Amino acid sequence: MQAVRYLVVLVTGFIAGSRIVEAARSWQEWHIWAARDPSGAEAYRTFFLVNVAVAALSLSIAVLVWWLLKPRSSSATQH
Repeated sequence: MQAVRYLVVLVTGFIAGSRIVEAARSWQEWHIWAARDPSGAEAYRTFFLVNVAVAALSLSIAVLVWWLLKPRSSSATQH
């Protein structure tokens, strides 16, 4: 069960990390295009928001799985 715990956290961490990098790029492009073409900038704004949402969801899943699959301590089950 610990292998599943580590695997899920590792995979969701990779997903979140890649989405955070993409969100940073989208944020930069959004602000660059905002001055030139506001309608074109909206696409980058959408990309930014989606990437941030996916990163937050991935990190939430990682924390939830880490907490739910933590090993039970033997002293807690005796009380």
